[in-house]
Amino acid sequence: MNKNAIKIIAIVLAICIAAAAGFYFGNARGITEGTAQGEAQGASQAMAARQELLDLQELNRQSIAKLQLTDGPIYVIGHKSPDSDTICSAIAYARLLQQLGFNAQPAANGAPNNESKYILKLAGADAPPVLEDASGKNIFLVDHSEYLQATAGLQDANIVGIIDHHGIGSVSTGQQVLYDARPIGATATIIWLSYLNYGQQIDKQTATLLLGAVLSDTGNLTASTVTEADKKAAPALAKIAGIDDVDALYDILHKEAISYDGMTDMEILFLDYKEYEAGGVKFGIGLLNSIDEPTSKELSARMKAILPEGFKTRDVDLMYASVGIRENGEKIDYIVPANEYSDAVFKAAFPNYNDYDGTAYIFRTPGLGRKSRFVPGLTDYLLAHPHE
Repeated sequence: MNKNAIKIIAIVLAICIAAAAGFYFGNARGITEGTAQGEAQGASQAMAARQELLDLQELNRQSIAKLQLTDGPIYVIGHKSPDSDTICSAIAYARLLQQLGFNAQPAANGAPNNESKYILKLAGADAPPVLEDASGKNIFLVDHSEYLQATAGLQDANIVGIIDHHGIGSVSTGQQVLYDARPIGATATIIWLSYLNYGQQIDKQTATLLLGAVLSDTGNLTASTVTEADKKAAPALAKIAGIDDVDALYDILHKEAISYDGMTDMEILFLDYKEYEAGGVKFGIGLLNSIDEPTSKELSARMKAILPEGFKTRDVDLMYASVGIRENGEKIDYIVPANEYSDAVFKAAFPNYNDYDGTAYIFRTPGLGRKSRFVPGLTDYLLAHPHE
Protein backbone atom coordinates (compact mmCIF):
# COMPACT_ATOMS: atom_id res chain seq x y z
CA MET A 1 0.00 0.00 0.00
CA ASN A 2 1.50 3.37 -1.00
CA LYS A 3 1.84 6.37 1.25
CA ASN A 4 -1.07 8.26 -0.38
CA ALA A 5 -3.49 5.44 0.31
CA ILE A 6 -2.37 5.27 3.91
CA LYS A 7 -2.94 9.03 4.27
CA ILE A 8 -6.42 8.76 2.77
CA ILE A 9 -7.37 5.93 5.15
CA ALA A 10 -6.05 7.87 8.15
CA ILE A 11 -8.05 10.96 7.14
CA VAL A 12 -11.24 8.90 6.75
CA LEU A 13 -10.74 7.25 10.15
CA ALA A 14 -10.14 10.62 11.77
CA ILE A 15 -13.34 12.00 10.24
CA CYS A 16 -15.35 8.97 11.49
CA ILE A 17 -13.91 9.21 14.97
CA ALA A 18 -14.67 12.92 15.11
CA ALA A 19 -18.22 12.36 13.89
CA ALA A 20 -18.80 9.60 16.44
CA ALA A 21 -17.41 11.71 19.22
CA GLY A 22 -19.56 14.61 18.19
CA PHE A 23 -22.64 12.42 18.11
CA TYR A 24 -21.81 10.93 21.53
CA PHE A 25 -21.15 14.18 23.29
CA GLY A 26 -24.02 15.89 21.58
CA ASN A 27 -26.35 13.09 22.52
CA ALA A 28 -24.99 13.06 26.06
CA ARG A 29 -25.54 16.78 26.29
CA GLY A 30 -29.08 16.36 25.03
CA ILE A 31 -29.71 13.62 27.55
CA THR A 32 -28.24 15.74 30.34
CA GLU A 33 -30.30 18.75 29.33
CA GLY A 34 -33.41 16.57 28.98
CA THR A 35 -32.79 15.00 32.37
CA ALA A 36 -32.33 18.41 33.94
CA GLN A 37 -35.53 19.63 32.31
CA GLY A 38 -37.37 16.52 33.52
CA GLU A 39 -36.08 16.96 37.05
CA ALA A 40 -37.05 20.61 37.01
CA GLN A 41 -40.51 19.72 35.75
CA GLY A 42 -40.88 17.01 38.44
CA ALA A 43 -39.77 19.44 41.14
CA SER A 44 -42.25 21.99 39.86
CA GLN A 45 -45.08 19.45 39.95
CA ALA A 46 -44.09 18.40 43.46
CA MET A 47 -44.12 22.02 44.61
CA ALA A 48 -47.54 22.53 43.03
CA ALA A 49 -48.90 19.41 44.74
CA ARG A 50 -47.39 20.56 48.03
CA GLN A 51 -49.04 23.96 47.65
CA GLU A 52 -52.39 22.35 46.86
CA LEU A 53 -52.09 20.32 50.07
CA LEU A 54 -51.24 23.44 52.08
CA ASP A 55 -54.19 25.28 50.54
CA LEU A 56 -56.51 22.39 51.38
CA GLN A 57 -55.29 22.31 54.97
CA GLU A 58 -55.83 26.05 55.25
CA LEU A 59 -59.39 25.68 53.92
CA ASN A 60 -60.02 22.98 56.56
CA ARG A 61 -58.74 25.31 59.27
CA GLN A 62 -60.92 28.15 58.03
CA SER A 63 -63.96 25.87 57.92
CA ILE A 64 -64.07 25.64 61.72
CA ALA A 65 -63.08 29.21 62.49
CA LYS A 66 -66.66 30.23 63.19
CA LEU A 67 -67.69 27.71 65.82
CA GLN A 68 -70.55 29.29 67.77
CA LEU A 69 -69.15 29.62 71.26
CA THR A 70 -70.37 31.04 74.52
CA ASP A 71 -68.03 32.41 77.20
CA GLY A 72 -65.53 29.94 78.59
CA PRO A 73 -63.44 27.10 77.20
CA ILE A 74 -64.51 24.24 75.00
CA TYR A 75 -64.72 21.05 77.07
CA VAL A 76 -63.85 17.99 74.98
CA ILE A 77 -65.49 15.01 76.66
CA GLY A 78 -66.46 11.41 75.99
CA HIS A 79 -69.10 9.03 77.32
CA LYS A 80 -69.89 7.61 80.74
CA SER A 81 -67.90 4.57 81.90
CA PRO A 82 -65.03 5.90 79.79
CA ASP A 83 -62.79 3.53 77.84
CA SER A 84 -59.39 4.30 76.35
CA ASP A 85 -60.79 5.61 73.06
CA THR A 86 -62.90 8.13 74.98
CA ILE A 87 -60.21 9.25 77.44
CA CYS A 88 -57.33 9.49 74.95
CA SER A 89 -59.45 11.03 72.19
CA ALA A 90 -60.65 13.79 74.52
CA ILE A 91 -57.07 14.73 75.38
CA ALA A 92 -55.81 14.53 71.79
CA TYR A 93 -58.66 16.52 70.27
CA ALA A 94 -58.48 19.22 72.94
CA ARG A 95 -54.81 19.62 72.02
CA LEU A 96 -55.70 19.88 68.34
CA LEU A 97 -58.24 22.61 69.07
CA GLN A 98 -55.61 24.42 71.12
CA GLN A 99 -53.19 24.28 68.19
CA LEU A 100 -55.93 25.74 66.01
CA GLY A 101 -56.29 28.70 68.36
CA PHE A 102 -59.24 27.66 70.51
CA ASN A 103 -59.45 27.72 74.29
CA ALA A 104 -60.06 24.02 74.81
CA GLN A 105 -59.45 21.49 77.56
CA PRO A 106 -60.12 17.78 77.95
CA ALA A 107 -62.67 16.46 80.43
CA ALA A 108 -63.91 13.04 81.50
CA ASN A 109 -67.24 11.49 82.35
CA GLY A 110 -65.79 9.23 85.01
CA ALA A 111 -62.52 7.71 86.20
CA PRO A 112 -60.27 5.90 83.69
CA ASN A 113 -60.15 2.10 83.72
CA ASN A 114 -56.98 0.06 84.28
CA GLU A 115 -56.10 -0.05 80.59
CA SER A 116 -56.53 3.71 80.20
CA LYS A 117 -54.41 4.31 83.30
CA TYR A 118 -51.60 2.30 81.72
CA ILE A 119 -51.77 4.28 78.47
CA LEU A 120 -51.76 7.57 80.38
CA LYS A 121 -48.76 6.44 82.42
CA LEU A 122 -46.91 5.28 79.30
CA ALA A 123 -47.53 8.63 77.64
CA GLY A 124 -46.72 10.61 80.78
CA ALA A 125 -50.12 12.31 80.66
CA ASP A 126 -52.61 13.16 83.40
CA ALA A 127 -56.17 11.88 83.38
CA PRO A 128 -58.67 14.58 82.37
CA PRO A 129 -60.64 16.10 85.25
CA VAL A 130 -64.21 14.87 85.64
CA LEU A 131 -66.88 17.31 84.44
CA GLU A 132 -69.93 16.87 86.67
CA ASP A 133 -72.31 19.22 84.85
CA ALA A 134 -72.23 20.46 81.24
CA SER A 135 -75.01 23.05 81.65
CA GLY A 136 -74.19 26.35 79.96
CA LYS A 137 -70.75 25.17 78.83
CA ASN A 138 -69.23 24.76 75.37
CA ILE A 139 -69.14 21.00 74.81
CA PHE A 140 -67.37 19.01 72.11
CA LEU A 141 -68.36 15.33 72.23
CA VAL A 142 -66.02 12.51 71.28
CA ASP A 143 -66.81 8.81 70.87
CA HIS A 144 -70.58 9.19 71.39
CA SER A 145 -73.64 11.24 70.51
CA GLU A 146 -76.18 9.90 73.01
CA TYR A 147 -77.77 11.91 75.82
CA LEU A 148 -78.05 8.68 77.83
CA GLN A 149 -74.26 8.23 77.66
CA ALA A 150 -73.40 11.88 78.25
CA THR A 151 -72.50 13.90 81.29
CA ALA A 152 -75.31 15.58 83.25
CA GLY A 153 -76.66 18.84 81.86
CA LEU A 154 -75.80 18.16 78.22
CA GLN A 155 -79.28 19.18 77.07
CA ASP A 156 -78.59 22.64 78.49
CA ALA A 157 -75.05 22.85 77.06
CA ASN A 158 -73.77 24.63 73.98
CA ILE A 159 -72.77 21.69 71.78
CA VAL A 160 -70.17 22.83 69.26
CA GLY A 161 -68.98 19.55 67.75
CA ILE A 162 -69.05 15.76 67.63
CA ILE A 163 -66.33 13.30 66.59
CA ASP A 164 -67.64 9.74 66.59
CA HIS A 165 -67.56 6.29 64.96
CA HIS A 166 -70.92 4.96 66.16
CA GLY A 167 -74.44 5.34 64.81
CA ILE A 168 -76.26 8.67 64.93
CA GLY A 169 -77.39 9.20 68.50
CA SER A 170 -80.04 11.30 70.20
CA VAL A 171 -77.98 14.49 70.66
CA SER A 172 -79.31 17.37 68.59
CA THR A 173 -78.81 21.10 68.23
CA GLY A 174 -80.26 23.77 65.97
CA GLN A 175 -77.01 25.59 65.34
CA GLN A 176 -74.12 24.78 63.04
CA VAL A 177 -71.60 22.38 64.54
CA LEU A 178 -68.50 20.49 63.50
CA TYR A 179 -69.74 16.93 62.96
CA ASP A 180 -67.39 14.18 61.82
CA ALA A 181 -68.75 10.64 62.14
CA ARG A 182 -67.23 7.81 60.13
CA PRO A 183 -67.63 4.01 59.86
CA ILE A 184 -64.17 3.42 61.22
CA GLY A 185 -62.47 1.35 63.92
CA ALA A 186 -61.68 4.02 66.50
CA THR A 187 -62.50 7.64 67.22
CA ALA A 188 -58.76 8.09 67.73
CA THR A 189 -58.20 7.27 64.06
CA ILE A 190 -60.58 10.05 63.03
CA ILE A 191 -58.63 12.42 65.25
CA TRP A 192 -55.35 11.30 63.64
CA LEU A 193 -56.90 12.13 60.27
CA SER A 194 -58.03 15.49 61.65
CA TYR A 195 -54.45 16.40 62.55
CA LEU A 196 -53.43 15.57 58.97
CA ASN A 197 -56.35 17.44 57.43
CA TYR A 198 -55.64 20.57 59.46
CA GLY A 199 -51.88 20.34 58.86
CA GLN A 200 -50.98 20.07 62.55
CA GLN A 201 -48.10 18.18 64.13
CA ILE A 202 -48.65 15.30 66.54
CA ASP A 203 -46.18 15.22 69.42
CA LYS A 204 -44.83 12.02 70.98
CA GLN A 205 -47.17 12.09 73.98
CA THR A 206 -50.28 12.63 71.87
CA ALA A 207 -49.18 9.92 69.42
CA THR A 208 -48.81 7.47 72.32
CA LEU A 209 -52.32 8.27 73.56
CA LEU A 210 -53.88 7.90 70.11
CA LEU A 211 -52.00 4.66 69.39
CA GLY A 212 -53.18 3.12 72.66
CA ALA A 213 -56.75 4.11 71.85
CA VAL A 214 -56.63 2.68 68.32
CA LEU A 215 -55.18 -0.63 69.52
CA SER A 216 -57.70 -0.84 72.35
CA ASP A 217 -60.83 -0.09 70.34
CA THR A 218 -59.87 -2.29 67.36
CA GLY A 219 -58.48 -5.27 69.29
CA ASN A 220 -55.05 -4.66 67.71
CA LEU A 221 -56.66 -4.09 64.30
CA THR A 222 -58.66 -7.35 64.34
CA ALA A 223 -62.19 -5.98 64.91
CA SER A 224 -64.79 -6.18 62.14
CA THR A 225 -64.99 -2.37 62.12
CA VAL A 226 -61.30 -1.90 61.19
CA THR A 227 -60.58 0.12 58.04
CA GLU A 228 -57.49 0.95 56.01
CA ALA A 229 -57.33 4.24 57.86
CA ASP A 230 -56.95 2.38 61.19
CA LYS A 231 -54.25 0.19 59.64
CA LYS A 232 -52.36 3.28 58.46
CA ALA A 233 -52.85 5.17 61.71
CA ALA A 234 -51.30 2.56 64.01
CA PRO A 235 -47.81 2.35 62.44
CA ALA A 236 -47.71 6.09 61.76
CA LEU A 237 -48.50 6.86 65.39
CA ALA A 238 -46.12 4.17 66.64
CA LYS A 239 -43.28 5.78 64.69
CA ILE A 240 -43.94 9.18 66.27
CA ALA A 241 -44.36 7.60 69.71
CA GLY A 242 -41.11 5.68 69.36
CA ILE A 243 -42.81 2.32 69.96
CA ASP A 244 -41.21 -0.49 67.95
CA ASP A 245 -43.28 -3.48 69.07
CA VAL A 246 -46.96 -2.65 68.72
CA ASP A 247 -48.05 -6.24 69.35
CA ALA A 248 -46.20 -6.31 72.68
CA LEU A 249 -47.89 -3.07 73.68
CA TYR A 250 -51.30 -4.48 72.82
CA ASP A 251 -50.61 -7.62 74.87
CA ILE A 252 -50.04 -5.40 77.90
CA LEU A 253 -53.16 -3.35 77.18
CA HIS A 254 -55.24 -6.49 76.80
CA LYS A 255 -54.03 -7.85 80.14
CA GLU A 256 -54.93 -4.56 81.79
CA ALA A 257 -58.36 -4.56 80.10
CA ILE A 258 -59.29 -8.01 81.39
CA SER A 259 -57.95 -7.39 84.89
CA TYR A 260 -60.75 -6.93 87.40
CA ASP A 261 -58.58 -7.25 90.48
CA GLY A 262 -59.98 -5.41 93.48
CA MET A 263 -63.35 -4.74 91.83
CA THR A 264 -66.80 -5.86 92.92
CA ASP A 265 -69.05 -7.61 90.42
CA MET A 266 -71.28 -4.54 90.28
CA GLU A 267 -68.27 -2.37 89.43
CA ILE A 268 -67.28 -4.83 86.72
CA LEU A 269 -70.79 -4.71 85.19
CA PHE A 270 -70.72 -0.93 84.93
CA LEU A 271 -67.03 -0.52 84.08
CA ASP A 272 -67.74 -0.39 80.32
CA TYR A 273 -71.48 0.18 80.32
CA LYS A 274 -73.50 2.21 77.79
CA GLU A 275 -77.16 3.11 77.46
CA TYR A 276 -79.24 3.62 74.31
CA GLU A 277 -82.82 4.30 73.30
CA ALA A 278 -84.86 3.08 70.32
CA GLY A 279 -88.59 2.79 69.70
CA GLY A 280 -89.36 4.30 73.09
CA VAL A 281 -87.29 1.63 74.87
CA LYS A 282 -84.16 2.37 76.87
CA PHE A 283 -81.54 -0.35 77.09
CA GLY A 284 -78.12 -0.74 78.65
CA ILE A 285 -75.23 -3.07 77.82
CA GLY A 286 -72.27 -3.74 80.07
CA LEU A 287 -69.20 -5.05 78.24
CA LEU A 288 -66.78 -7.47 79.93
CA ASN A 289 -63.57 -9.02 78.64
CA SER A 290 -62.55 -12.64 79.03
CA ILE A 291 -59.58 -14.80 78.04
CA ASP A 292 -61.30 -18.15 77.49
CA GLU A 293 -64.65 -19.92 77.67
CA PRO A 294 -64.34 -21.20 81.26
CA THR A 295 -63.70 -17.62 82.36
CA SER A 296 -66.62 -16.42 80.23
CA LYS A 297 -68.93 -18.93 81.87
CA GLU A 298 -67.75 -17.86 85.32
CA LEU A 299 -68.20 -14.16 84.59
CA SER A 300 -71.61 -14.82 83.01
CA ALA A 301 -72.80 -16.63 86.14
CA ARG A 302 -71.54 -13.79 88.35
CA MET A 303 -73.27 -11.21 86.18
CA LYS A 304 -76.55 -13.13 86.19
CA ALA A 305 -76.50 -13.06 89.97
CA ILE A 306 -76.13 -9.28 90.25
CA LEU A 307 -77.92 -8.05 87.09
CA PRO A 308 -81.37 -7.80 88.73
CA GLU A 309 -79.92 -5.53 91.41
CA GLY A 310 -77.93 -3.52 88.87
CA PHE A 311 -81.01 -3.14 86.70
CA LYS A 312 -82.83 -1.39 89.55
CA THR A 313 -80.12 1.28 89.73
CA ARG A 314 -80.60 2.44 86.14
CA ASP A 315 -83.54 4.02 84.34
CA VAL A 316 -83.71 1.46 81.55
CA ASP A 317 -86.24 -1.07 80.27
CA LEU A 318 -83.70 -3.69 79.19
CA MET A 319 -80.24 -4.58 80.44
CA TYR A 320 -77.58 -7.05 79.38
CA ALA A 321 -74.07 -8.14 80.27
CA SER A 322 -71.94 -9.06 77.26
CA VAL A 323 -68.88 -11.18 78.08
CA GLY A 324 -66.54 -11.28 75.10
CA ILE A 325 -63.49 -13.32 74.11
CA ARG A 326 -61.10 -11.76 71.60
CA GLU A 327 -58.17 -14.19 71.59
CA ASN A 328 -56.14 -15.69 68.71
CA GLY A 329 -58.77 -14.93 66.11
CA GLU A 330 -61.62 -16.20 68.30
CA LYS A 331 -64.59 -13.89 68.71
CA ILE A 332 -67.14 -15.34 71.12
CA ASP A 333 -69.77 -13.40 73.05
CA TYR A 334 -71.85 -14.58 76.02
CA ILE A 335 -74.99 -12.42 76.40
CA VAL A 336 -76.74 -12.43 79.80
CA PRO A 337 -80.19 -10.76 80.07
CA ALA A 338 -81.13 -9.00 83.32
CA ASN A 339 -84.76 -10.17 83.48
CA GLU A 340 -87.54 -11.94 81.60
CA TYR A 341 -88.44 -8.93 79.45
CA SER A 342 -84.81 -8.45 78.44
CA ASP A 343 -84.62 -12.15 77.65
CA ALA A 344 -87.77 -12.17 75.51
CA VAL A 345 -86.74 -9.13 73.48
CA PHE A 346 -83.25 -10.51 72.95
CA LYS A 347 -84.45 -13.87 71.65
CA ALA A 348 -86.85 -12.12 69.27
CA ALA A 349 -84.14 -9.78 67.98
CA PHE A 350 -81.36 -12.40 67.75
CA PRO A 351 -82.88 -15.84 67.19
CA ASN A 352 -79.77 -17.24 65.48
CA TYR A 353 -77.52 -17.71 68.49
CA ASN A 354 -75.18 -20.70 68.49
CA ASP A 355 -75.79 -22.02 71.99
CA TYR A 356 -77.61 -21.33 75.24
CA ASP A 357 -76.09 -22.74 78.43
CA GLY A 358 -78.92 -21.80 80.78
CA THR A 359 -77.23 -18.53 81.71
CA ALA A 360 -76.00 -16.88 78.51
CA TYR A 361 -76.76 -16.84 74.80
CA ILE A 362 -73.53 -17.70 72.99
CA PHE A 363 -72.46 -16.22 69.66
CA ARG A 364 -69.34 -17.60 68.06
CA THR A 365 -67.21 -15.94 65.36
CA PRO A 366 -67.98 -13.26 64.26
CA GLY A 367 -69.61 -12.90 67.70
CA LEU A 368 -72.09 -10.21 68.65
CA GLY A 369 -69.97 -7.09 69.04
CA ARG A 370 -71.77 -4.30 70.89
CA LYS A 371 -70.87 -1.64 68.35
CA SER A 372 -71.00 -3.71 65.17
CA ARG A 373 -74.00 -6.02 65.70
CA PHE A 374 -75.63 -5.89 69.15
CA VAL A 375 -76.73 -2.25 69.29
CA PRO A 376 -77.65 -1.99 65.57
CA GLY A 377 -79.62 -5.24 65.68
CA LEU A 378 -81.48 -4.42 68.87
CA THR A 379 -82.18 -0.89 67.61
CA ASP A 380 -83.64 -2.19 64.36
CA TYR A 381 -85.87 -4.63 66.24
CA LEU A 382 -87.11 -2.01 68.72
CA LEU A 383 -87.86 0.48 65.94
CA ALA A 384 -89.84 -2.20 64.12
CA HIS A 385 -91.66 -3.10 67.37
CA PRO A 386 -92.11 0.22 69.22
CA HIS A 387 -92.81 0.17 72.93
CA GLU A 388 -96.49 0.67 73.77
